[in-house]
Amino acid sequence: MTRYSIVPERSELAAVANSNVHPIHGSAHRLDGWIEASVVDGVVDTEQPASAQIELQTTALQADNVLVNREIQRRLDARRYPVVRADVTQVSGPSGGRYNVSGKLSLRHVTHEVSGTAEMRMHGDGAMQVDGELTLDLRDFQLDPPKLLGLRVYPQVAVTVQIFATPEH
Repeated sequence: MTRYSIVPERSELAAVANSNVHPIHGSAHRLDGWIEASVVDGVVDTEQPASAQIELQTTALQADNVLVNREIQRRLDARRYPVVRADVTQVSGPSGGRYNVSGKLSLRHVTHEVSGTAEMRMHGDGAMQVDGELTLDLRDFQLDPPKLLGLRVYPQVAVTVQIFATPEH
């Protein structure tokens, strides 16, 4: 089992929510945390337990629209809940190079089970790159999607992450 530290400056999250007008894009840089996995010949050994903890400062999430951005920060209550945290507890697969990943996401005061998929690649220097995706429903976290000036945002949000991690020594 190897523990990898997420390299914040090389890791990011992107989110896309649809609306009645146009897609709303958001992003956050500087994900933090760790990954633990047994990697054999460049593949995660899913017979062994694998886990991860990924954190994001709530204020780091920025939308492409100033008004929507302000409303998102207000609804997330970034001052009171400064961190969004994902705890990966199960990894299965691979299937076509993709793993099924599940765990818990804590957003504001609500923790909810989530699942998605991830692709993992090992670099020659032992670093790991993970590209993951999942769809969240804001209502699962007791959040109502924003409605501003005729813009109605739908509750499903497509989230992708790109994580770069190096082995701890």
